[in-house]
Amino acid sequence: MRTTGILHAQLALHIARLRHTDTFVVGDAGLPVPPGVPEVDLAVGFGIPRFADVLDLILSEVAIEGAVRAVEAEGQDAGRWLAERFPDAEAVPHEELKSLTASARFIVRTGEASPYANVLLRAGVPF
Repeated sequence: MRTTGILHAQLALHIARLRHTDTFVVGDAGLPVPPGVPEVDLAVGFGIPRFADVLDLILSEVAIEGAVRAVEAEGQDAGRWLAERFPDAEAVPHEELKSLTASARFIVRTGEASPYANVLLRAGVPF
């Protein structure tokens, strides 16, 4: 059994399969998942687990070269969380962000109940 990092087997498998420039999404409890895009559902209740906690754990294991967030996150908790982690994130209208999720390798659903707590991440390389 693993003793550190991501213990959720399905999430760990999806992360292990990421390659340079692949995109994936970490989202709140209400983000729609397009047909055909695999979903890793971690939500057990509103607020459990929190978006920021899941995002930070994923960021500890994955090289990220880019991020896309919703413009509407500005002034929300999610906007603050994302600005701290991705100061250069591209900001697009929420409807456009939802459209971009259709090409993601997978979507991680958290229990977050704060508006616009969604980010599309582009995998980088650690070298």
